[in-house]
Amino acid sequence: MALQIDPVGPDQTAAFGALWIPWLKSTVGVAPEPEDLRAMADPQTFYGESGGCALLARVDDVVVGAVAVKGLGAAGFEFCKLVVTERARGHGAGRALVVASLRFAEARGGPWLYLQSFNRLEVALSLYRRMGFVDAPAPEEMRVLGRTEIVMRKAAVRPPDAA
Repeated sequence: MALQIDPVGPDQTAAFGALWIPWLKSTVGVAPEPEDLRAMADPQTFYGESGGCALLARVDDVVVGAVAVKGLGAAGFEFCKLVVTERARGHGAGRALVVASLRFAEARGGPWLYLQSFNRLEVALSLYRRMGFVDAPAPEEMRVLGRTEIVMRKAAVRPPDAA
């Protein structure tokens, strides 16, 4: 299984929403908010306008995951809309998408990478904690969604003395 992470291309716009919207409804049990629908209509443009991006994970040219990175100005970035198909779970696709988000934020000067999540997503929260994310207050620049139960962050820029 060769995993590849790439920006959403113009011909892949629908793939992001096709993964994320059903996941939101079935896993979290809520409908997308108006901002979600705007983002899913054209994720690359929506997130690109803030200085972010939208990424897809593919295995053998089949889309198995997605994540978006939203710019938060001086606060850094937020990764959002992370979803991985059943087929790809347990094979590192989720971790690879988070790492790609961290690299994106680091390349642009961070300083932080934030996320919003739900307490019932225990596997995801465990992954985030193992990767060094900690509970944190949302920065002023972050629009906290009504469905959010937890905000976490990790330094996106390594200190100069870190190897």
